[in-house]
Amino acid sequence: MTSVHPPPVPGRELSNPPTDGISNLRFSNHSDNLLVSSWDKTVRLYDASASVLRGEFMHGGPVLDCCFHDDSSGFSASADNKVRRIMFSHGKEEILGRHDAPVRCIEYSYAAGQVITGSWDKTLKCWDPRGASGQERTLVGTYPQPERVYSLSLVGNRLVVATAGRHVNVYDLRNMSQPEQRRESSLKYQTRCVRCYPNGTGNVYNF
Repeated sequence: MTSVHPPPVPGRELSNPPTDGISNLRFSNHSDNLLVSSWDKTVRLYDASASVLRGEFMHGGPVLDCCFHDDSSGFSASADNKVRRIMFSHGKEEILGRHDAPVRCIEYSYAAGQVITGSWDKTLKCWDPRGASGQERTLVGTYPQPERVYSLSLVGNRLVVATAGRHVNVYDLRNMSQPEQRRESSLKYQTRCVRCYPNGTGNVYNF
């Protein structure tokens, strides 16, 4: 018997898209809001269900990653070496901190209440966004990596970091003094994206 598959559901094109390549997009955990970072130096906030642009935030360089804090604010990682907090409701942004090279990836940990950034300066940094403005007050810790950071994945207190040279480090956010595990990717080529299983079993996908 030949199986019958339903016709594919067509996608919906959002209005006012970025004018250059998209580096990442994130859906909110609380709504249909969509956050999009781009090489055109912007972060855009959309209401995906209504296909409406809610906000646009210009940066000093290509934006390489973004993430939500909640539906009122988010964070971005930029090639201008800066980590920003974006306040959607006020249409404003502030500098949370800086790296010494482009910031490649960013995650917000609800478990730790911290922003985690990975950079091509071969460091991982943790920031407390609840502190007063200024790097001296918001920087929780700096953790050297074996090479440039290309990808982060976060589930609960487990943080997985993939770097150039096919290195993969696994951390527990409750003790960042050293990695729980150090691995080398079994893949032949450079790891560009690493993801944990959503159930937090500790296994990792490498791409």
